[in-house]
Amino acid sequence: MKKLFRGRFWIILGVLLVLGVIGAVGLVKANNQQAAQKQQYQTYQVKRDSALLLKGKVAAKDTVAVETGVSSTGTLTAINVKNGEHVDPGTVLMTFHDDQVQSQIDEANQTVAKTELAIQNDQQAITALKKQSNQPTTEVTGSDTDSSVADSGAAADQLQQARNTLAADQLTLQQTNDSLTRLQAKLDPQVTAKIAGTIALDTTNNSNTGIPDMQIISDGQIIDGQVTEYDYAKLKLELAVTVMPVSNTDHYQGKIVTIDQTPQAATPTTSTAQTGGSEAATYQFTVKIDHKLTNGFNVQIRVPQNTIRLPAASLVKKAGTHYVYVVKKHKAYRQKVVVKKVDGYWHLMSGLQPKTTIITNPDHHLKNGQEVTVNAD
Repeated sequence: MKKLFRGRFWIILGVLLVLGVIGAVGLVKANNQQAAQKQQYQTYQVKRDSALLLKGKVAAKDTVAVETGVSSTGTLTAINVKNGEHVDPGTVLMTFHDDQVQSQIDEANQTVAKTELAIQNDQQAITALKKQSNQPTTEVTGSDTDSSVADSGAAADQLQQARNTLAADQLTLQQTNDSLTRLQAKLDPQVTAKIAGTIALDTTNNSNTGIPDMQIISDGQIIDGQVTEYDYAKLKLELAVTVMPVSNTDHYQGKIVTIDQTPQAATPTTSTAQTGGSEAATYQFTVKIDHKLTNGFNVQIRVPQNTIRLPAASLVKKAGTHYVYVVKKHKAYRQKVVVKKVDGYWHLMSGLQPKTTIITNPDHHLKNGQEVTVNAD
């Protein structure tokens, strides 16, 4: 009887222990579920980084200073264009007269006149010598024959000498006329436009020669923009941007055509000079637009960004792989993502799409597929 009682006791005790363990496990699970249900999770909607807003100014694509290239002896005789006038390549801008060249032309003309007279005399001498050599000679004998032969030879030499003189004078005339042609081209030099554009004429800043300052502002336009070293890497050639004048609400589409690799010279501010620091390096870039704006207008340049940054707290790392919890219909689902840390921020490389909602404060209680209570961030 005692053995039977003792056996029942141990059976009952075992059952009670099993029930206690099951109850304890259930209680722990219930507590965990209750803790998870009480936890309020914050959410974040995945989105691309905000566009950069950079400062810019409308400027002419080219501004060409007009160089006369005229010698110091040239005198300005006419300004052939007006301030604000539009010109095409080849348009005459200024006309000069060179007094030194004029003196050279006068001397050359005198040489031509003298040479032409000398040629006329040469031709007359040749004609006379030819007539003399063609005159009939009387029959002679003895010593007279020798004298006649000598006279005939002298006449031939004179004729040849006259011909040589004529040839030399003719060559001098040709060379002088060629020189005159070159001098005439230099007498009244003209300065012409190299590009199409609008004339900017300043007659108040004349030099001693009386030549005004003249520039041609090209028809083409660009937008000069500036970017600091912090955003420099976010600009790309041919990247589409939006140009917005600050004076109105207009928007114009354009693209980046140049990005300087050398920073502009920075002038330290008072605060940076006192602290021993320096300003961030600033780089210039240019944007091309098809619409015509007024030179000098200030604009904002909107540069879109394709990068996506995730909150660091939203990432869960397990076995070298990063995950986030995506919220769908009030449930959290674990999603694998590929991220890269750049300048202290986690950049999304793959695994999520914009407008996806993720939990920014996951904890160890959160399970895959668990129903969650969320608060929008």
